[in-house]
Amino acid sequence: MSMRETDADWAILGDDEPFFGVFSHEKFLRRNLTPEILAEFWASGVEEIQYLRRVLITHFGDFHAGHAVDFGCGVGRLTRALAEVCDRVTGVDVSPGMLAEANRHRLPNIVYTDRLSDQTFDWINSVIVFQHIPPARGYGLFADLLDRLNPGGVISVQFTLFKDESFIGAIAEPIRRASWDGETLRVMDQTPHPPGAMMMYDYDLNRLTSLLVDHGVEKLFLEHTDHGGCHGVRLFGRREG
Repeated sequence: MSMRETDADWAILGDDEPFFGVFSHEKFLRRNLTPEILAEFWASGVEEIQYLRRVLITHFGDFHAGHAVDFGCGVGRLTRALAEVCDRVTGVDVSPGMLAEANRHRLPNIVYTDRLSDQTFDWINSVIVFQHIPPARGYGLFADLLDRLNPGGVISVQFTLFKDESFIGAIAEPIRRASWDGETLRVMDQTPHPPGAMMMYDYDLNRLTSLLVDHGVEKLFLEHTDHGGCHGVRLFGRREG
């Protein structure tokens, strides 16, 4: 089965519903957006970045991020909050629609882009992003980000690892034929998800840890996440100086 072109999905989502694509709650649909709801949306980013920063300081000591990257920045919910505690921030996303919306709310020390040049970073942040990227591609993207982490730099990156019974039905729905040997379910045929679908993929924690160690991020703290039955971790770490 060929790897899905998820960039095309996010181009559609970014054009149609950029805020809902970041936070899948009906109040963030275009038709429901009000100044009060938008203020709540941006405030949630400030709260999350403050929390992530507290966790990093608690486990790895205080740090100053001259340059941070928000990978999969969407409309800039976390990018704007990072800009309040970092000298400058680069927000990266594949969705033209989301980048256009992000630039409408851009702060002076933020640059939004769809690709990275030869930049390096003191803080790599990515939340509810890699779970939408097929792992066969995502591991390489993660390794590329880690290549850019400066000595003494920190990471706060989230991945999904497995699904529980509340989400398994959503995975099985498109399956038309499969084989089951008592241990492994092997999909033989399935109906393709429609364009613009929000896919959810699981990563191997062993492989992620190996990448981190290979890049000098050996001090780690892991925190469980659960997004509607999609369980994973926030990975916090600091590269040795």
